[in-house]
Amino acid sequence: MSVFVEHRADAIEWYADPGLVRYGPSRVPSQELPLFPSLTGDVLPRPRRAALLGRVVATEILPRLAMAKRAAAAPSDPRATTDVDTDELIGRLLTKDAAAAAAFIELLRLRGATPESLYIGILSDAARRLGEMWEDDRCDFAQVTIGLGHLQQVARGLAPDFHDAAVHRPEAHRILLLPVQGEQHSFGLLLLGEFFQRAGWYVTGGPVSAGRDPANLVRDTWFDILGFSIGSDPLLGHLTKTIHRVRRSSCNRDLGIMVGGPLFLLRPDLALCVGADAAAADARDAVRQANRLLAMRTAADRP
Repeated sequence: MSVFVEHRADAIEWYADPGLVRYGPSRVPSQELPLFPSLTGDVLPRPRRAALLGRVVATEILPRLAMAKRAAAAPSDPRATTDVDTDELIGRLLTKDAAAAAAFIELLRLRGATPESLYIGILSDAARRLGEMWEDDRCDFAQVTIGLGHLQQVARGLAPDFHDAAVHRPEAHRILLLPVQGEQHSFGLLLLGEFFQRAGWYVTGGPVSAGRDPANLVRDTWFDILGFSIGSDPLLGHLTKTIHRVRRSSCNRDLGIMVGGPLFLLRPDLALCVGADAAAADARDAVRQANRLLAMRTAADRP
């Protein structure tokens, strides 16, 4: 796959476009740019290459190094859930008794687990594990549907306590959360929406918005940030095209676009390749990244 580069005011964006590189208003053929283009070629002038490299370092590499350092330095939490806990929860999720999973989560809370740690930890792990069980034919569609339904009930049950620490803003920023078209695993968007609401954001979308055209949504309504959830490699090409369409149609020309999912944990460079501004490691990081993007745009608008 080749890419093209679009220079927009204060940023250089990367999009997939077969055999083309776009810089400013012009387009020139490219035979040399791979999926993650070299920053040392002759496509861009030297000052632009330096600016792009600085942006990659500032927005992708340094934040992730800081995250890794914090994770390595953090002491182990005795209240953290384990793989054994996840196995127990999945067993209860797959039964027809919706209360069984909720009762187990209540036991974990008595052990000291907080709603936030449960959202980030065992609930996310359980959703991912259910998806893997379906893909490996260890569960059929009906079982996974029942399990995810119970998991959503558990998540909603934790929401009131989770939102006790909510931030209230007189003018909330707006975020649109969507699964990539064709994405089957969207439970993470439900949890992501809870974190953004608690941080004072106005949240639209989520799993129920699957199938809606993002380009139409951002054309008619102002959003500060658009977040996409994706879980599989085959959808990357579609995501890239979708982001390109969204940028061209958005009524907010400074719309920030974020991506999340296991693909970006393994390869954070993919965020730039698909045309996004940032990739988030988890829901907490997504809120931090969104606030960072808004702060960058505010600073860029200052004289």
